[in-house]
Amino acid sequence: MSRLDDLAADLPTTPGVYLFKDRKGRVIYVGKAINLRARVKQYLSGQDARQMVPFLVHAAGDLEVVLTTTEKEALLLENTLIKKHRPRFNVKLRDDSNFLHLRLDLSEKWPRYRLVRAIGDDGARYFGPYASAQKARHTLAFLQRIFPLRTCTDATLRSRKRPCLLHQMGRCVAPCVDLVQPAAYQRIAEDSTALLEGRVRGVVGALEQRMHGEADRENFEEAARLRDLIASIRATVERQQVVDPRLSDRDVWGLHREGYRAGVTILPVREGVMTEPLSRVVQGVVEDDDELLSSLLNNAYQEGTPIPGEILVPFLPSDHAALEELLTERRGRKVVLHKPERGNKVRLVTMATSNAAARLAAASDEETQRREALAAVAELVGLDHPPARMECFDNSHLAGTNPVSAMAVFLDGKPARAEYRRYRIKQAMGGDDYGGMREVLTRRLTRGLESGELPDLLVIDGGKGQVGVAAAVLSDLGIDDLPMVGISKPRTEHARGERAATDKLVLPGVKDPIRVSPNHPGLRMLQHLRDQTHDHVVGYQRKVRQKKTLRSALEGIPGVGPSRRRALLTELGSVAGVAAADVDTLAAVPGIGPSLAAHIHATLHPSTPSKG
Repeated sequence: MSRLDDLAADLPTTPGVYLFKDRKGRVIYVGKAINLRARVKQYLSGQDARQMVPFLVHAAGDLEVVLTTTEKEALLLENTLIKKHRPRFNVKLRDDSNFLHLRLDLSEKWPRYRLVRAIGDDGARYFGPYASAQKARHTLAFLQRIFPLRTCTDATLRSRKRPCLLHQMGRCVAPCVDLVQPAAYQRIAEDSTALLEGRVRGVVGALEQRMHGEADRENFEEAARLRDLIASIRATVERQQVVDPRLSDRDVWGLHREGYRAGVTILPVREGVMTEPLSRVVQGVVEDDDELLSSLLNNAYQEGTPIPGEILVPFLPSDHAALEELLTERRGRKVVLHKPERGNKVRLVTMATSNAAARLAAASDEETQRREALAAVAELVGLDHPPARMECFDNSHLAGTNPVSAMAVFLDGKPARAEYRRYRIKQAMGGDDYGGMREVLTRRLTRGLESGELPDLLVIDGGKGQVGVAAAVLSDLGIDDLPMVGISKPRTEHARGERAATDKLVLPGVKDPIRVSPNHPGLRMLQHLRDQTHDHVVGYQRKVRQKKTLRSALEGIPGVGPSRRRALLTELGSVAGVAAADVDTLAAVPGIGPSLAAHIHATLHPSTPSKG
């Protein structure tokens, strides 16, 4: 009998949470149970046919349990421990590295929306998740057009002495200079949350009242702006599908599982209208369907997130009563989990389940293509196995000025943007591409040796020269087992008129470059990684250049010494804020005045005539 079997035999038969740990003491799985002994023995008996269970048991070296008095307490504790330990065998609906949320803390005097990736247990309101950053930012921009809440940071709010340009545009009520009462500001913030929660009728009604009020005061320009906003909101709603003539709120869940992978879809219905669905694929599923759905529901509806009064599910988890109690407590009002048996609700669950199956099938196709591409990369470069982590480096400068470098990272063939890095080149001279590459690679690989994290494949944007520099760095650091490849554009071939020539691959120590078909999956993946790196470094170089140009221009203006520069930056927030300000705004900064303001504006905008 193994150590785990001995531990399981002595477990109590009461509710609680169990933690499987690996041989280094790291938590690899957290689960809950009404009967701890019976549940853990199911994992260890060898009778569980689920594909991932043997991997979990093989990786486990220790077991710990925490006793609770009720099933609800076990649910709460399980959720807390999963968030704390992030065990690799547990599944979470939300992946903080992929999904964005909108955060609003109504307890602040002047709340503002922020885009965040992690949901905190801090009393703030969270909306989302948004599967794409573009969608999240589009939603935030739309909100800011309708609700004139501040967008500035707390530091800028405290330091301002006069309203900013957004106030002049009608996009901010200027709490920085107390042009709005806190109660009125809070009403605006609460109205914005109503729109995010899908309560469109109330928002439109409030906007219509404001529109009529502005028209009565003969402020027709503002009334027209509100009219256009109302039309925009209504047009958005009309494009969505009305699925409930009673205009109720609910979330509809669909779950489709194949082996150790599952597709999950949530169809939010707000005021009877179906809003944007959230679909997700979860990998490495250890739980059975009952445990999986319970875990997903528990993770999806955290404190501070909108929770509807009814949640439709394809089946009721065995702990649904405890889940309902927990979600009711988080919402502050009754929450019901319901498995419909007939009518329109059954159709909605079927629709959600079909979407989950389609998302899983699409992900399977994408995963197959990535696996094939990674295998093709391994074959091209001569690796024994597909590279799990690939890092690519590229340099950028403008005529030798502001030299920078950047690294992009692919994990299992997918961009891992949280791993991307940017570097200021500190030692190499401006146009010395080889020196810059040597400096940045030395910094990155030295840290990798210290941390024990090196890539499976090093990719260099360049030809033989850059690859030679990288090989020299590896040799200097004593790294002799790190595969590397350079990807080079066919400039020479194009100059000879060979227009069909494509990128070529350069291997260290190999005389001739590798040439493959433009559609070769391995080449296309390396090109994707190279292009990601190029976009990252060019964007960073542009940002550094613009910031330095503006600061240099400000420092070179006669009559603008350190104290006046400090006043400008304090009043307008940044060099970019100074550049965006008009003459009147500049003149209002203490110590500037109309004449110097006109001179500053003309210097920063040489092609734009200044207007006093």
